[in-house]
Amino acid sequence: MSSQFLEHFSELEDPRIERCRKHDLLDIIFLSVCAVLSGADGWESIEEFGEAKLEWLRKFVPMKHGIPSHDTIARVMSRLNPEGLHRCFIGWVQAES
Repeated sequence: MSSQFLEHFSELEDPRIERCRKHDLLDIIFLSVCAVLSGADGWESIEEFGEAKLEWLRKFVPMKHGIPSHDTIARVMSRLNPEGLHRCFIGWVQAES
């Protein structure tokens, strides 16, 4: 799952300034997608999912700096190019089926 996911989402441009990148973009996206697919319904729920599943998440992505705060998740996800995110997600889902 991880390599396919990372491959499909790696084309997304990180909207953050280099010095403001504590958490890897792909870690945040992977966390968000997994959390939402598991029923998370907001930024705080995504953070809570991450805290509860950190060990499992690290089987797929490094999460070197742990789980980002819900504010960081919201800020990063809201600044991503929506069309690019959609294209990556559809490509990943189609490749998995």
